[in-house]
Amino acid sequence: MINTFNLLFLAMVFFAEAKGAIYKSERSFNSSDELLYSQWIQKSLTSDIFSNPESPYYGIKTDCADAAFALRAIYAFENKLSFEFIDNEGRKITENLTNFDSGSDVERLKKLIEYISENAGSEMLAGHNTYPIELKSIRPGDLYITKWKNSSGGESRHVYIIKDILPTGDLLLFSSTQPRAIRPLLARKGMPLHFFSEMPFGFRRFYSSNERKIMNLENYSLEQYELMLTGEKKFFSEVKLKLKNDEDTLQNNFDRRIENVCVALTARKDVVDLALKEKMKLGKKCFDEKRYDEFSTPSRDQNIIKDIERLRNGYRFALENSRQNELSEETHLGMSYLIGINKSKESLESLKQMCSLEIQLNESQQVIVNIKSFYDRSQAKLISSNPNESRLARWGYEKESKACKRK
Repeated sequence: MINTFNLLFLAMVFFAEAKGAIYKSERSFNSSDELLYSQWIQKSLTSDIFSNPESPYYGIKTDCADAAFALRAIYAFENKLSFEFIDNEGRKITENLTNFDSGSDVERLKKLIEYISENAGSEMLAGHNTYPIELKSIRPGDLYITKWKNSSGGESRHVYIIKDILPTGDLLLFSSTQPRAIRPLLARKGMPLHFFSEMPFGFRRFYSSNERKIMNLENYSLEQYELMLTGEKKFFSEVKLKLKNDEDTLQNNFDRRIENVCVALTARKDVVDLALKEKMKLGKKCFDEKRYDEFSTPSRDQNIIKDIERLRNGYRFALENSRQNELSEETHLGMSYLIGINKSKESLESLKQMCSLEIQLNESQQVIVNIKSFYDRSQAKLISSNPNESRLARWGYEKESKACKRK
């Protein structure tokens, strides 16, 4: 028979467990776990892990750093491994935090990930949660973290998760972006879009455990910071050379570049649509400075144009060196339309087949945006990055109203 003391003791145990860790870990990551984590990123991670309603992790809002932290925490959770992140204030975030004691294990994990998102960003990810690695050791699960001067003179940051390494040495990169939202991870093939120019950015790997002595860090190396001094083109060429096991082709190169532009345009559409949805809630009010920065797209738009110009220059290089015969007829036609030397209906159709987006500008007007139409409108300074503007202005089909002062 259970007496009063025993009932009280059981109640105390139950309460302690309820107020316990997010989950009970069995050990820290070891070298075998790190390889399995890499394989999980490569083979099991899907781009819709946060956006598919059937995913247990559906609904997690991310930006670029959030996604990296979240994936690491999810893998640790699924495999009962302990982890330790350092937040912006230098505090430790682990699976043992007791702040989140309601709901299922997955619901508590989601709350923990939200807490990480609010308290740790890309600077802390680079400087205090990861270490630099030997370039030839880069593998799925590693990160590329960068910071650069944006078009407005401020600093932008981005985090890529390395999903896979292609036979040519190019990378398949996953990332999220701003504003923090429920979205699929965006894919990019090739090398990262922005170079880094200082420590602690570059190619990096999560610390395995609380033990962070250099002698215990697998593939630790500072070599990239010396190679960094040779410049962006040389740096990424060397990275590709160290990782490749098969030769690239000109057609594959163009396919990657076209896909990257199309993915970026699709992501822009999602951000514009989200901004308009939020603007409707404000009525005639304008976004405040913080929300303006969340939903404006100057850096995003500049990056798209940068990728298109690389595509244009690559095709001109192919023509100058008589290598156009290495491209498919469709690519040849589409690229000739992109640079303006072929204005036939056939070449336009080829470009549209490569990449085109349906944009519903308003209730009665729908347009098809392709790579050249976006580029031309941008060059004419018609594309608006201002989230206070209409969908027509955002895509360059009417002038900015400037009803809200542009930041």
